Amino acid sequence: MACSKFFSGDLSELLNEVIQYFHYDYKTLHSCILVNRLWCRLAIPLLWQDPFSIKSPKNYRFIEIYLCNLSDDDKKRLNEYVIHSGLFPSNTLFNYPKFIKHLDIYKVYNSIETWAYTNLPTSPTTQMLDFITDLLLGHYF
Repeated sequence: MACSKFFSGDLSELLNEVIQYFHYDYKTLHSCILVNRLWCRLAIPLLWQDPFSIKSPKNYRFIEIYLCNLSDDDKKRLNEYVIHSGLFPSNTLFNYPKFIKHLDIYKVYNSIETWAYTNLPTSPTTQMLDFITDLLLGHYF
């Protein structure tokens, strides 16, 4: 069946089946997104299905992506906590939150805490961390 897909010109469907084999191999999936646009479009949803489970010391960077996609009103609310939108990437290629299929609230909170201690000019308060967590979880999940 795979050969018939290849010869019929349905390479993207065949490639998708191949990339599915790398489902939990985050290093390989990350390499796939660097190949070309098609590979990137197929690998990104797998990388973002459960982003906080990735065993990386920098998985807190996902928080910036989610904060970037908040509405302008929510970003103004963040300014009350000295979290300026200049901290976030200005543009993203995908709507990453729509790819999430599994979420561990504890891991999200830990990532928010690590991100806040690493990126904010003042030490975050519990109230601030709870606010960011509620904002993200209420907006996306």
